[in-house]
Amino acid sequence: MNTKSWAIALSLTAISLFALPALPVRADAAGRKAEMNMGREASIEVEKENKVITDPTLTEPLERIGKALADVANTESVAASYGSSEVYKFQYKFKLLDDDSVNAFSLPGGYIYVNKGLLKYVESDHELAGILAHEIAHASHHHMTYLFKEQSRMDGKIGLALIASMLTGVKGTDMNQLLIGAQLVRIAGSSGYGQKAEADADTAGVEYCAKAGFNPVGSLTFLERLSHDYSMRPSVDMGIMQTHPATTDRCKAVLARIKSLGLPVNRRAVTKSLCAEVTDAQVGDKRVSKVSLGDKTLFEAADTDSDGSAHDRAVAIASKVNRLLDSEPTVREIKIGPDGSTVLARGEPVVTVTSQDCIVTGKPAADVAAEAAHVLKLAVWGDMVQRM
Repeated sequence: MNTKSWAIALSLTAISLFALPALPVRADAAGRKAEMNMGREASIEVEKENKVITDPTLTEPLERIGKALADVANTESVAASYGSSEVYKFQYKFKLLDDDSVNAFSLPGGYIYVNKGLLKYVESDHELAGILAHEIAHASHHHMTYLFKEQSRMDGKIGLALIASMLTGVKGTDMNQLLIGAQLVRIAGSSGYGQKAEADADTAGVEYCAKAGFNPVGSLTFLERLSHDYSMRPSVDMGIMQTHPATTDRCKAVLARIKSLGLPVNRRAVTKSLCAEVTDAQVGDKRVSKVSLGDKTLFEAADTDSDGSAHDRAVAIASKVNRLLDSEPTVREIKIGPDGSTVLARGEPVVTVTSQDCIVTGKPAADVAAEAAHVLKLAVWGDMVQRM
């Protein structure tokens, strides 16, 4: 930080845990006040060193989605595997920082910070909801308080903190507040909460999303894409990978929790990645509807007398493809049928090439089917890699 005292305090954060006062973990006025005071002190330091964006066009989704999730956290108890599930009615605050790294963090008492880079990275409100729900869970399940209490069980270190306060000439009360702020910022924004707390925030976040009307599959797709993108581009500044390591185990745990709630796992509903889409065009005197997967054309459908309009055929194909991708097929399950003009997935037709399609594309049916199968296999492979 900028000031000398803050720099000294931050350098002593390893000691500071042992000098903290006992913190109540109970859903009463004293417990609520203690956590809110802790978070407020740390938020002051965060906002000294970071520009807070107030443009309503940028902060609107953050505040709208955050409020819906906070209302749930303030009224409904979700079982905690770490921390406490006792409900505190915090006044949650959601703030956007002018930082291009992909990161978010929370402080006790309901102070939630999201970097501008993360807001750009998410692909839907559902993914953003998954991130905010995770951070809310850290506050609502009192993870920071529990970490402090675990550390305070160790003794023999308090004297070191007292000596440090005397050497720096800081008054006891001021030093205590300084150490609290420094430690909170370090844990929340740099070192992370620890595996138990992260796992609890993941599963609790899934439930908060479901109860607030958001699709918790957004949590899953965000973790999968973040992990994959970071592995492909480790030099890119994705700060959240330090505090929220998107491991395979965490993805599996989130997926298991979603399934345990009896919810469908439809990745295409919450992300733009590898989603089959339909666009209509005119080729000469014929109408054509294109089915695309990402930047690749899967199929160009023409009007037919027996199978319906180009648009209706394309929509049906796109729907089949998206359902197929959500069922997590393997590349080997994509094949060309015996007739050479049908693309099969798990034995069921996905694309059937007609003579009208051949006229529009100017290619034989076998070539059209082979190209469609190739694009579909690439999509299946891409999905498999992203989930690894």
